[in-house]
Amino acid sequence: MAANPHPRAARCLATLVGGETDRAPLYIPAIACEVSAALLGRPAHTGTGSVRYAEVAAWADGEAAHAEFEAQLIEDLVEVHRVLDVDVLRMPWRMNERPDARLDEFTFRFGPEAGEHTIWQYQPAAADFSPVYQSPRALPPEVRLRKEIATLEAVAADPMPAARAAIAPAVDFWRRFGGEFYVCSAGAGIGVGYDPDDLELMVTAPDLMLRKTMLQAEFASAVGRAILEAGLPPVMAGGGDLAGTQGPIYSPAMFRALVLPAYVKALTALNRMGVHYYFRSDGNLWPLMDMLFEAAACPGFGETDRDAAMTVDAVRARFPRLVIWGNVSSSLLMHGTAEEVRAQAQATLTEAGGRGYFQGCSNAIVQGTPVENVRALFAVR
Repeated sequence: MAANPHPRAARCLATLVGGETDRAPLYIPAIACEVSAALLGRPAHTGTGSVRYAEVAAWADGEAAHAEFEAQLIEDLVEVHRVLDVDVLRMPWRMNERPDARLDEFTFRFGPEAGEHTIWQYQPAAADFSPVYQSPRALPPEVRLRKEIATLEAVAADPMPAARAAIAPAVDFWRRFGGEFYVCSAGAGIGVGYDPDDLELMVTAPDLMLRKTMLQAEFASAVGRAILEAGLPPVMAGGGDLAGTQGPIYSPAMFRALVLPAYVKALTALNRMGVHYYFRSDGNLWPLMDMLFEAAACPGFGETDRDAAMTVDAVRARFPRLVIWGNVSSSLLMHGTAEEVRAQAQATLTEAGGRGYFQGCSNAIVQGTPVENVRALFAVR
């Protein structure tokens, strides 16, 4: 595909290198289906737990139903971005997986009933779709980790086929809509995880955890090469949730030992290629910031959590060249007034000084967010 001629592309490219733009580009990490439906005046599939539930439910009805869902998802995503005049188009986190059984309207089993399986359930009131039961696992944590590493090592032996396959949906999305939006839907996370077994293995098998993250780094580099090979916009989402409002869920010392080397490895390659990788995690990341944005030289920061002291102003004071992807509070967007949203959105732009900032909320636009607040956010630019 030829270079994107749309002004949105020039605006985003200038922002990525800290240049001046006519206005800050607009960006939505994810938007709940209910909110999009209110904006469009019809049912819509766009993001958060409601879209993950809808996709699994479609798969439960068969391949034809899933194909219909996917077509509708793309149509709805594009339409809501048009309605809000948003510059960056990205596919939300999906659960593109066929369940083994549908237990009731909102509950699904993944895995055989007589073997290892997980039960997922949707809570309509909260638009949350998450696991509610994990059967006893047949293998101990270290054995499962070794099997995961063996799979990653097999990929690392020849990573480009897997990397091309991983970005294939993003390439199709970009070919269809790259003339209108700056399409950024490729990514590769690096991290140890945060369930109890992961946290235990950081202590009992640190060498294996480091091996895992270093292999993830090799794959992230391959994804970067695949992005350039395909001609996609050179942007990758990455990172992985690892913090709450009080700080990281494991120690900075553990991050330095087991995760930072992988980020240094991946970002040395990606920065050399000219691929912009933005680390995504909400929460208070101050104890890790020097490692991420100085030692590893990560050029971008997403899910920048204003409610956890991660304001544009504070982050820029320490890292003046860092590109920030959204900083308006998702909580304020849901619970505040339109005037409060406008004021905070203007504050983020003022703090950014007209450079290196994508205007948007820190995390998803969640279910229950008033439409007038969403419009107020994107009217400030």
